[in-house]
Amino acid sequence: MRTTYSLFCLVSSIFFISTTTFAQTANFDETWKEFLENDKISNMSELIKPDKRYDQPDYAKYLLMNTNSSFCQSDMQDAESLMTEIQGIDARVHQSIPGFVVKMDDLETKIEAYHTIDAIWKRFLVTKEVTLEELEAVKATKTICEKRTLAKYSYMTAYTHFCQGNVPKSMDIFENRTLRLTEKTTLRVADVEGLAAEVARMKSLFQNMSELDVAWKTYMDTDVSPGFDIELPLLRCNPIPNMKVLLLNGVGDLCNRGPATLGEIKKLQAESGVAPAGELAVKVKELEAAIAQNETNLAALNEAWAAFIPNNKVKHMGRYGYEYCSKEPLIRAYIMDGFAYVCEMAEEMLQKIDALQQSDRTPLAEITMIKINELAALNEQYQANGMKIEQLWNRFVAQGDKLSTNYESAEFYCDNIHQVKDWTMKGLAGTCEEGHQYLAQIEAFQNTFEFTFAEELECRVQRLRIKVWDCRHEALLKLARIEAPDAYKKRLQELMAEYGMAERPAVCLQ
Repeated sequence: MRTTYSLFCLVSSIFFISTTTFAQTANFDETWKEFLENDKISNMSELIKPDKRYDQPDYAKYLLMNTNSSFCQSDMQDAESLMTEIQGIDARVHQSIPGFVVKMDDLETKIEAYHTIDAIWKRFLVTKEVTLEELEAVKATKTICEKRTLAKYSYMTAYTHFCQGNVPKSMDIFENRTLRLTEKTTLRVADVEGLAAEVARMKSLFQNMSELDVAWKTYMDTDVSPGFDIELPLLRCNPIPNMKVLLLNGVGDLCNRGPATLGEIKKLQAESGVAPAGELAVKVKELEAAIAQNETNLAALNEAWAAFIPNNKVKHMGRYGYEYCSKEPLIRAYIMDGFAYVCEMAEEMLQKIDALQQSDRTPLAEITMIKINELAALNEQYQANGMKIEQLWNRFVAQGDKLSTNYESAEFYCDNIHQVKDWTMKGLAGTCEEGHQYLAQIEAFQNTFEFTFAEELECRVQRLRIKVWDCRHEALLKLARIEAPDAYKKRLQELMAEYGMAERPAVCLQ
């Protein structure tokens, strides 16, 4: 009975061992098949390591699959150690396994690609130089599973496209490959030397590029720069976005930032060898022209100002403008305008100067302040001249067209009527000769400016005409009596005709 039981247990054990071994063998074979087909291994941990002494083919397979797993997990030390062990196995074992040599060679090529890309990457971190040709020459990267290599390759590819000006392509590769690798897989930017800083810089660049595109479009559509306050990271191989930022800010604040931003644009161009093109080139030239025009305007203003200072005479009227990058040149332009047209513009220019001073307290040069004060004094003098002559006129009329005291005429009156009133009073109060001179001035003045006088003034001018007529008539009468004592009346008529004297002007009955 005991013997029968023991035999049963032995048979059962043999059957169990055989079943387990068969299951493991089947699992190993399925895993190898999966690896051959697509380089994927569901779970290496479930595989039992074959015995190297008794089953070299399976052992070689096991090593190759582990090498691939280590490589895909970026454990290069383990992967290369395993690959060394594989290469130590008899080549006949390799060749006896269908597909083994092809897989081994492929994996060796990928490990070599890892080192090639790593060498390019280390050089890139120092020089920032890489070409698409040398990247694409490493063909194994297209099927490699090692994430660090993929991240380096994709980033340098995105960088190179950006350098070539293909920003959409660069952004697509960076966002859909590099960022996906570093943000949606087990790989982290810190796992790759230098990658964290590079990714952060390019990520910031592309995040702000969309806002730059909006600002640039606004500028191109309206020709008015909205400015751009966001600082873009600089990739020196293609500084075009940074040039656009500089241009927007330079145009938006031409006086304060224009020259500096233009200098920065030229510096970027010189350092990178990348010249602005298309609409950017046009706008850079416009910025240059605007800055040059400002400098030309200032030069013209300075020349006019230098000629004006000695005697307050404006010799360059119309040669200077009113657009400057500081308030003092504009104030000087207003001063010269005020002196050139005291009556018409002095008061307005002084008000504009005062408004500028209120808005900007920056001190002015001493000579500028002196000329402002001289303009204000001249304007006050001209106003006082008008007030004085008006007061004298009112007194003159009230006293029956007589002056109680003599007065000194002003050199100039802003109101032409004040000038006529002055001449009229001087003419009526003066000698016959003076009356004739003042009347001639009044009539020439009236013919030049073609205006009529108010009745009060017109009557006094008419009285001056009568005075001048009487003076001339008396003089001709004396001459007629001398020349023809017995027929002086006849001679008087002849003399009046000879000297063009008409009938005596009618008396104004105001």
